[in-house]
Amino acid sequence: MAYSETSSASIGSIPSSEGPPCHCSQRTVMTVSWTDENPGRRFYKCEEHGFFLWHDKEKSCPWQKKSLLEAREKILSQREEIKALSAALRQANGQITALEVSRSSGSINDTLKRIEDHVSAHINETQRMVRKVVVCSGGGLALAAALMVYYLKK
Repeated sequence: MAYSETSSASIGSIPSSEGPPCHCSQRTVMTVSWTDENPGRRFYKCEEHGFFLWHDKEKSCPWQKKSLLEAREKILSQREEIKALSAALRQANGQITALEVSRSSGSINDTLKRIEDHVSAHINETQRMVRKVVVCSGGGLALAAALMVYYLKK
């Protein structure tokens, strides 16, 4: 990602009370140029009106310029790498969250299935007991009726 010679980029702007005021009397901001022509060179600028004044009066020598341009390219490539790694990390975190939800849902489903099976078994047992009571009650009633008829006939 290369910058053109006319582009101006800053890594950071620091308000400076020492900088010259703009013609609008606002404080200027010290900024670092990262253009191909003036890498690493500091200047003052007004955010609103485009006031501009070099803080570093001399341009950097060739070896400084080369080093600063290499540093700029390294910084830009590392920023892109950090963005890509951050995106990959967000995606991995999303997948981990989905997996945890899936696993916990699976265990909840298993638990619900066990509870349902337990309730069904309990209902079946209760129905058998009711049938036994009804059968026994009916049998007892029939026996009592038979005994009454027997004693009444005597």
